[in-house]
Amino acid sequence: MGYIVDISKWNGTINWDIAASQLDLVIARVQDGSNTVDFMYQNYVSEMKKHSIPFGNYAFCRFISIADAKKEAQDFWNRGDQSAKFWVADVEVQTMADMQGGIQAFIDELRRLGAEKVGLYVGHHTYLSFGACNIEADFVWIPRYGGNKPAYPCDMWQYTDSGNVPGIGKCDLNRLVGNKSLSWFIDSNKANQSNIVYTQQPNGIGIAVSKYPDGE
Repeated sequence: MGYIVDISKWNGTINWDIAASQLDLVIARVQDGSNTVDFMYQNYVSEMKKHSIPFGNYAFCRFISIADAKKEAQDFWNRGDQSAKFWVADVEVQTMADMQGGIQAFIDELRRLGAEKVGLYVGHHTYLSFGACNIEADFVWIPRYGGNKPAYPCDMWQYTDSGNVPGIGKCDLNRLVGNKSLSWFIDSNKANQSNIVYTQQPNGIGIAVSKYPDGE
């Protein structure tokens, strides 16, 4: 079984000829808020297509209002390659009072624009305060390092920021932990839009913060 990695400009130049055969799925950053486009994204997409690597898009969110969340989602949609298997709202920092409302507005706008699968990446330490259990997303992706699985229901677990994949080097690594298979993520069928509302789970709160000043 191959690796599931997420990448951004911080991963620099990747030797795709070496990395490709080891990758099941890549999730690539498109932007950091509306004002910063990840300058490596287009290069990564070109190489992933060349090597037939399935990929998803993610955006580090900076919205400060409901209207701004919708605008960020529009920018994300317009900048992201439409070949992506899914789209992800990466929400790690509090940028407005009603984060739950902002996140839902971002996700709903992506769906309105045509995104068929929209996921939520939320910090383990902000899961409760951001109301993630009440957000309607097609899948949830949570980081938690140190060996302990997330204490909250999720479909994907970012279990280290210090993995190593030949051709990429140091990188984030993820594994599937819910009931969604790899094929669910990489096929082109529309997700079940009824969405699962996740319930809160007690205890085990960890810390996961962005490694870089402009997000992952």
